[in-house]
Amino acid sequence: MASNQGDNRRWLVITADDYGYWPSYNQGILEAIEMGALDCVSAMVDREYCDPAPLLESGVEIGLHIEFEGRWGPRSGAPARTSLRVQLDRFVDLFGRWPSFLNGHKNCHARPELATPVFQTAQQIKAPVRSVNPDHRQWLRERGIDTQDMLIGRSDSKEPAEPAQLRDLPSGVTEWMTHPGHPDPDSGSSYDLARQEDLGLLQKLMLLARYDDAVWGDASRTTMRDAFVQERIEVDQESPAEP
Repeated sequence: MASNQGDNRRWLVITADDYGYWPSYNQGILEAIEMGALDCVSAMVDREYCDPAPLLESGVEIGLHIEFEGRWGPRSGAPARTSLRVQLDRFVDLFGRWPSFLNGHKNCHARPELATPVFQTAQQIKAPVRSVNPDHRQWLRERGIDTQDMLIGRSDSKEPAEPAQLRDLPSGVTEWMTHPGHPDPDSGSSYDLARQEDLGLLQKLMLLARYDDAVWGDASRTTMRDAFVQERIEVDQESPAEP
């Protein structure tokens, strides 16, 4: 769903990716939830460390962090659709419900050969999908899939931890993609050390929001699913009444 063009309201969704990747990463995500820094967490259900209990106890909104290139290598076509179905079923087994939203590890869900089975799944379970660029966003919206207006956040540790756009958010729904955690060289992640930076930044910004002013200004924090519910309410309230 596209944002109402006449609406200046701003929503911010802060999401932590990679729950289940590694125990010390899980711990960092749980600490970020405890400090009120996260609205959503996306879970890697193919991983052995994806323990559902702490996330369910936290009450945070949980989505599926799809993996198409993992321990079995690249997949496309029928194998990709099968893999997605397996991960979706695994999510339900672990969390007892459909994922509240869909996204992909290293944005694999937006690859041309994989985007169609992802959007079909989103249609089935009525879940938003993370769009990764304007073309992907338009493609999803043309198919009736809810997606945010802007995605910010880094996937390369060489980039600044704090996105420049965070202090000047546009109208509509912005998702800030983060990867908080405690580093562990045994994890094998190329983003290992940067996870501590992400966690430290979240802690710093939450302290500012609590005792001073939030760096995201008057943007309202919300979950991914609720963001679009609120947009629809805003549109309905601003629409002229039927005569």
